[in-house]
Amino acid sequence: MLACALVGCGSTPPDTSKLSGMAPRELSELGAEAGGTSEGGGVMGYLGGLGKKALEATGLKKPEVPELPKVPDSALPDRRIDWRIHASPSLNVTEQGQSLALLTRLYRLRSPDAFLQAAPDTFGDPTKEKEVLGDDLVSVREVQLIPGKPYETTEKVPRDVRYVGIVGLFRAPATNRWRYAFSTASAERSGLTLGAHACAISVQTGEPIGQPIKVVRSAAVTCP
Repeated sequence: MLACALVGCGSTPPDTSKLSGMAPRELSELGAEAGGTSEGGGVMGYLGGLGKKALEATGLKKPEVPELPKVPDSALPDRRIDWRIHASPSLNVTEQGQSLALLTRLYRLRSPDAFLQAAPDTFGDPTKEKEVLGDDLVSVREVQLIPGKPYETTEKVPRDVRYVGIVGLFRAPATNRWRYAFSTASAERSGLTLGAHACAISVQTGEPIGQPIKVVRSAAVTCP
């Protein structure tokens, strides 16, 4: 009697006929339901969850990876911008068709807004430039172009300087073709190749801010 009580002699044997007709996937799902695990997690996922809960219960947690501090722009290496300016033999021409040297000014800017909106007579006068451009102006230098002569240089620009600009002080400049501003990030990738002509500057490589590419690529300009 004691033996029957332990093994359940009087109970009905379990019906396994339904199990024999189940597909392997159905059996797997049945086992997942019985074991408290999901198809996606499986046994290892279930055990992993138990381990995580055990750590949390004892006050221990998996250490979180701290975020790396953002490196300031001033700590990054300078950008390198390649300037290539090709001066036409017909440069800054007079009414009689005589070519003249052209004084250009290269600017480093925090923002291009005031630079692009300033009146033409702002440029070339350091006092007026500082007054109009204000804190947007970081520095400026001059380059004199000679008719028919190229000018090339690689300029190192600090990372916190976001823009560079160029102004050609033509005797009689063509409208909207004597001044450009560029993003330093874009200019570093592409380099800047420009042409200086009778009364305008063309941009062969580079993307000037606020100017149609098709227009600035053209060197065909009607001078005033």
